[in-house]
Amino acid sequence: MLEKTRGLVERFVDERNTPGAVMLVGHRGKTYGPYPMGYTSFFPGARPVDADVVYDLASLTKVVATTTAALLLIEDGALCLKDTIGSFYKQTPPDKESITIEELLTHTAGIPQTEFYRVLPSPNDAVSHILHTELAFAPGTQVLYSCLNFILLGKILEQCAGEPLDVFVARNVFEPLKMTSTCYNPPKTMHERIAYTEWCPAERVFIRGKVHDENSRFLGGVSGNAGLFSTAGDLAIFATMLLQEGAYGNRQILHPQSVRLLNTNYTADLNESRSIGWMMKGKGFSSGGDLISHSAFGHTGFTGTSLWIDPELEAYFILLANRVHPSRTNEGIIQFRPRFHNSAIAELARI
Repeated sequence: MLEKTRGLVERFVDERNTPGAVMLVGHRGKTYGPYPMGYTSFFPGARPVDADVVYDLASLTKVVATTTAALLLIEDGALCLKDTIGSFYKQTPPDKESITIEELLTHTAGIPQTEFYRVLPSPNDAVSHILHTELAFAPGTQVLYSCLNFILLGKILEQCAGEPLDVFVARNVFEPLKMTSTCYNPPKTMHERIAYTEWCPAERVFIRGKVHDENSRFLGGVSGNAGLFSTAGDLAIFATMLLQEGAYGNRQILHPQSVRLLNTNYTADLNESRSIGWMMKGKGFSSGGDLISHSAFGHTGFTGTSLWIDPELEAYFILLANRVHPSRTNEGIIQFRPRFHNSAIAELARI
């Protein structure tokens, strides 16, 4: 099924935009896929991609792990969207004291991206670095996507949870959903299943089983912005849970009202459309394509991953690739993603 869309992905792989990929689409309770294609690397004799290949999710970590953790802590009464950075860090400079959890989640805090892994002596200095980074604009006035928002948010969530972020989401999300291939810092026993990413000049190896994002790697592989690894099958479980208003099997993971925050546009009057943690379809370019509903929410990952969930269409769309192997210079995935979603949505309408 979805033969046209599968053909698009196969051509994308055949043109060497990525060594391999897995696509998986869910629609009204039926799944189409996972459809694997290509290889885990461009090396001779590389392992063919199969349904169980694990990908570095990159910034999908922000929504699958960090945003979900924030919602769970809100439900627990440990956190509110209007809580401020200053209430968690007394050393917060005056220009950032009133930045809210909501602004971190919607990328409206004004904190720009920095590659602090290049300059900081220790991971323990990351929070101070973020708190003292000069703002790009007044909080709440623009959208500026920045990993620093979610790195700081992850540290705040750990305060609220009283345990590391990876431990919290494993216990409250991945284990209840039986997402058995989803984790940070995958053990060596998983490495044969993991798709390679980019060449690391410092270690002089192609990265496999370590997070590609340099800031996250500097922080030990567990951070709010990146570090999660998973399979298409596990992400399908997660997406199904959100389509079912937080329920999966006999478990209610999230309250239905929490899930509704994910397709509420918090930045409708600003330069990009954002919900709590997730992207939404706006007036400009959307990785979700032209046919995705305005109530849909999605996210992408720098390594070549993406996940869009459309409550109106009762569908989700997963595309996992490792386009940063052997290097990040091929950006064909940016223009490919909308075409992938347009094709899949049109095919679903004809089934």
